[in-house]
Amino acid sequence: MINPMSLEGKSIIITGAASGIGRECAELCYALGANLLLLDLNKDGLLTLKDSLDGSNGSVIIREVDLKNLDSIKGVIADAKNELGCSFTGLVHCAGIPSVLPLRALSIEQFERVMRINTEAGLVLAKCFSSNSGHDTSKQGSIVFISSVYGVVGSAANVAYATSKAAIIGMTKSLAIELVKKNIRVNCVAPGFIKTKMANGISSMFDNDYSDKIEEMHPLGWGEAIDIANVIAFLLSEASKWTTGAVFNVDGGFTAQ
Repeated sequence: MINPMSLEGKSIIITGAASGIGRECAELCYALGANLLLLDLNKDGLLTLKDSLDGSNGSVIIREVDLKNLDSIKGVIADAKNELGCSFTGLVHCAGIPSVLPLRALSIEQFERVMRINTEAGLVLAKCFSSNSGHDTSKQGSIVFISSVYGVVGSAANVAYATSKAAIIGMTKSLAIELVKKNIRVNCVAPGFIKTKMANGISSMFDNDYSDKIEEMHPLGWGEAIDIANVIAFLLSEASKWTTGAVFNVDGGFTAQ
């Protein structure tokens, strides 16, 4: 049976792989046959994830990485490429941190921290991936960034996070044009509210009606991590070989209203 979503023979870097969307993406990509380099600050989460994979598909390499240290990223990717014995064909930047602060309470240091992890780390990862130490131009490569509905629409007390995610959309479109000559596609997924630990942490800051209000904002209700992972896998696969520079709003209808 032909599976257009197959990732067999592909080697994919996934950040934020220890939990949430990143973990779901890692599990799905592995099930579809990919070799994986999984990056996260949460080493225990990475170990648990690796143990849960049955070992019957591709190779799995895990690395504890603090993405605030941008200088360390290149070495991690180069070392993992040598260990796998092949170049990478995919990159997914799922790692990110939230920020719920009104302008009056937001410091430049807090703003820069959000930008560093959510956006700047993605740029450095793309630079490493597109270099000779990352991607083999004889094969089509695919970069997938994770933005947010709040990179598309406004939200009060959300300026740092929204700015970081809007910047990812601009980065996606520019890199899609620049990297086509290296045989690399660049796309972006903009999720709505997904049931993850990050979302639960934000919900705990508000009253009991918050979750109900959020659900009302999504005609299809809250999303699940697998809803995002499915689109990411599509963008990594040959099924999307004619797709670049696109932003996929996977948001249960949030931005359609």
